[in-house]
Amino acid sequence: VRATRRFSSTMSKAPNPHVMNTTTAGPIGLMAFGITTILLNFLNAELIETPSITLIICYGMFHGGMIQILAGMWEVYRGNIFGGNAFISYAVFC
Repeated sequence: VRATRRFSSTMSKAPNPHVMNTTTAGPIGLMAFGITTILLNFLNAELIETPSITLIICYGMFHGGMIQILAGMWEVYRGNIFGGNAFISYAVFC
């Protein structure tokens, strides 16, 4: 009985107000994934010239990789484990 009370009291604590006041990183992570995907599709459809592939690779590594890792870390900090896992796994894929 005592262990049950201890467990239930820890679960009923209010969330950290500093974490709840931060914004969500969802739009930033989705924008990074979407723009990187669109640029790669433009390259595959030959709408962008082949010599500009270096620019697309650099943009994909920065925006598609680094920004999504930061967005994933931000989501984990806020307590959204699923969002953090999704953004970090997409960043590693890019």
